[in-house]
Amino acid sequence: MRRWLTACAASFLLLAVVLFALPATAHNKSISFSDWLWQGDALNVSFTIGLRDATLLPDVATATSIDEALGAHLDGRFMLQQNNQACRQAAPFTRTPAQQGYLKMQARYVCFSQTAPLRVSNHGFFDIARTHVHFARFRVADAAADSQNAGGHEVLFTATQRQQQISLSASGQMRSYNPLGDVLGTYFALGVTHILTGIDHLAFVVCLMLLAATLKARLVLITGFTLGHSATLALAALNIVTPNALLIEAIIGGSIALVAGEYILARTGAMPKAGFIAGLVLLLLGGYSLLTDGAIPLFGWVGSSLFCACYGASIRTPQDAQHVAPLITFGFGLFHGFGFAGLLSDIGLPQGQVLGGLLGFNLGVEFGQILFIVPVILIGHWVKDRLPKMPLEAGDIIACGLAGFGIFLFVQRAVL
Repeated sequence: MRRWLTACAASFLLLAVVLFALPATAHNKSISFSDWLWQGDALNVSFTIGLRDATLLPDVATATSIDEALGAHLDGRFMLQQNNQACRQAAPFTRTPAQQGYLKMQARYVCFSQTAPLRVSNHGFFDIARTHVHFARFRVADAAADSQNAGGHEVLFTATQRQQQISLSASGQMRSYNPLGDVLGTYFALGVTHILTGIDHLAFVVCLMLLAATLKARLVLITGFTLGHSATLALAALNIVTPNALLIEAIIGGSIALVAGEYILARTGAMPKAGFIAGLVLLLLGGYSLLTDGAIPLFGWVGSSLFCACYGASIRTPQDAQHVAPLITFGFGLFHGFGFAGLLSDIGLPQGQVLGGLLGFNLGVEFGQILFIVPVILIGHWVKDRLPKMPLEAGDIIACGLAGFGIFLFVQRAVL
């Protein structure tokens, strides 16, 4: 019981470090804006983007001007449809006056009706900057005197939500609609891609497979990991909790090193000493980071140091490791969930379908996790049955490599 209490205290201590640490400064997103004026069967559009973002265009170097490069990029990137028929772009994008530091382009599209639903597809800049977001405002020309419609209707385009359907209700109000099935499918695919390309998350899953000796134990650990990262993914994606992003990424790297090291050290009773040494090293690294104006606050370094000491003290025998593993796995799952949420924070959730996007992404992460785990288990059994006896077991070799990888990630993210 004392081991469980120590591990529990350590987990909550580290969680408090992340929740109360000052959020790190976020990087500047690539953002653009458009204003659409619906006049009968025609739509006049003005597109605005920061001059710095426009320089990302690959044709800037060869074009005669940045206006030409931006206009060539935008022409054909907006596709409008009514009644399953394509609207016509009646005038190309040309530059118009804008405030300093921005470029503003205008164009004209001709459709078929002011009342039929309008499907807008936007592919501008999303293939250049994956985290690009675009805010569009749609207005009706004769709504100037109508206080409900004068401000227009705003929609958000992202790399994963490039289509919006705009329509006028019977009362004349403008609205947008995204089918739930489309949102679920789009964010499900995003979740699968994110987990299968997240080498740090996959490395931690391999560590869990090493710790669990039986299929039942593996199911318990994976379930705990899933519950942990599902909870914090929702909290962060819904902006309920905003942790320090740099500290989160560093802890994810540290979780790989700690769990991989535990696989070897717990058998020799060396975890208490290793935890103490790791805590001392963290304090020294924290001092160095503070002297060099590191982004992680002092509270983060001290809390992480205490966690390592408590974590090591809770595991004196292999039996202790098995008892503590579900709780520690759940605790580290909380931090990996914050890491998963980083992508959603950059891309954004679909307007009006926030829960659908969150559910689709989370299901995609879980499905991708299964796609990875099953082959790992099968390959592990195949290797175990066929490799000759060696001085070191294959698991020890893998654990050493994972521990080194985790230490590298931690130092790279927390210090360098």
